[in-house]
Amino acid sequence: MTSASRICDGTLDKSAAEALQRIGGKGEFSELTGTTDTGEPNKFSIERASAHLHDEVDQRSRCTVYKADDKSGHPLIQVDFKASNDHPNRSEVEKGDSRGITFYPVGVYASTKQGYSTSLSFRCQTKNAKGKNQFINAGMFSSADQLEGKSTSMDRMTILNSVSRRLAAKLGCQGEAQLPAKVPAPQAP
Repeated sequence: MTSASRICDGTLDKSAAEALQRIGGKGEFSELTGTTDTGEPNKFSIERASAHLHDEVDQRSRCTVYKADDKSGHPLIQVDFKASNDHPNRSEVEKGDSRGITFYPVGVYASTKQGYSTSLSFRCQTKNAKGKNQFINAGMFSSADQLEGKSTSMDRMTILNSVSRRLAAKLGCQGEAQLPAKVPAPQAP
């Protein structure tokens, strides 16, 4: 059992920890245990997340959080980061079916969709053997059957922004990332 403030390698600030407690309806949580196919721990680490941004999804360090007493096997949230040279574009998203999407003035693109999907892209140059990437795309999935109480779009964005801020700080790109200490009010579609 882990408190909200210690989950995801301690990357949740006070507001994000409170948001996690609101959406989970509990004060204690657990993270995915065991190891990946490459022998690394499944438990999230900001160090491994920054080292595996360019890798396939099964090699990345994802923060998978469960309610402490849950037996369903469905995570409350799962946070994942990947390096990219592109990101979603609000005007393109709005051209499609944008019902249920809430946009935030965070990073270069930030939105939530209905009760389960949260996306945040921010500037952060990274490189690997194949070249440089200009952005990091952060995503958070929420299992609808695990959300409780007053789960809001703002709560989910607050959690993803907090973990993203810690990753940006680790990578030294917090200045260009445009990830505020407090998530501003959403913008109308």
